[in-house]
Amino acid sequence: MQKKYKIGLHVLVWTVFLLNDLLPKYFSKAYRSYSNDINSFALFAKYLGVNLGYLFSGIVVFYGVAYWIAPLAFRHKKWIQSILATLALCIFIVGYRYIIEFWVLKPYLDFDNYFGNIPETSWYIKNALLYSLYSYFSYGLIFFFINEWYISNRKKKELEQEKITTELAFLKSQINPHFLFNTLNDIYALTYRRSDDAPAAVLKLSALLRYMLKESDEQLVPLDKEIGYLHNVIELHKIGQKGNAYIDFKVEGHTEGLKIAPLILINFVENAFKHGVFDDRENPIQIQMGITGQHMVFKVFNLKNHHQKDKTGGIGLSNVQRRLSLIYPQQHTLDIGDENTTFTIILQINLQ
Repeated sequence: MQKKYKIGLHVLVWTVFLLNDLLPKYFSKAYRSYSNDINSFALFAKYLGVNLGYLFSGIVVFYGVAYWIAPLAFRHKKWIQSILATLALCIFIVGYRYIIEFWVLKPYLDFDNYFGNIPETSWYIKNALLYSLYSYFSYGLIFFFINEWYISNRKKKELEQEKITTELAFLKSQINPHFLFNTLNDIYALTYRRSDDAPAAVLKLSALLRYMLKESDEQLVPLDKEIGYLHNVIELHKIGQKGNAYIDFKVEGHTEGLKIAPLILINFVENAFKHGVFDDRENPIQIQMGITGQHMVFKVFNLKNHHQKDKTGGIGLSNVQRRLSLIYPQQHTLDIGDENTTFTIILQINLQ
């Protein structure tokens, strides 16, 4: 909450306290009998001054406890200092009460809280302390503990958000080199063979890197851009395989206006390229995306390449699973079908 709103809230609460005590007195016949200015502005001003005088001591007690005594005792564990601060507050209460009643209210506003009687010293001290400590001291303690809970809870959420942001940045930093190294290997093979496809591959890679650099820092990107990115990845892979890669990529449904976390789907596609059979015309790698309203279903199916020398799983799938849990908690499902000859992933995300 902004500072100006906090101040406004405190002013509102104290105004309610003031009116709650003032209005019943103003309309009380007993209190009206003290003045000849019945139903006049002067009468209202008189009791406004009286109540402000008493309320000020309550305000001092409340904030003295909330921002001085309670923090000393419960936040900093300085018990002796908190006891001394409480004694100082008690002295202030009694002294202020005496000054306001006998030096201000009685001579200037003609208000006598004791109807001409002089109270005993011990009774007066006890009454003054009970009036302030019983209510405003307790209110100050309650406010302190609620405020401490609020601050602690806010800090906890901020730390959790900072942790998520840091972890997401780390996971993204893993994605880019992972993809870059694979693609550079393909381009190296093209240039080594002096293939005419090498320049086109470099341009494709440039476009992909531009997207990764510009969009990966965004929390969400248009789904159409992510689809275009996947198209470029697939085309680059086909170039690297000299047209011997058979990949069926289909998108069904309306994608306009939808957004998705950037680079959240590429790991599944790369995994199919790395561990799947992509040169079988009869059994191509199938990449399908279906959109229904704000619900997206993304499916990747491939035959397993049992002759693949690189048996390491890498960081791809575990990486994307962690990102999904951070970005789309309880908003996604991921089903992985790892059979003897086939591998399938079905990802569903609520793109709100």
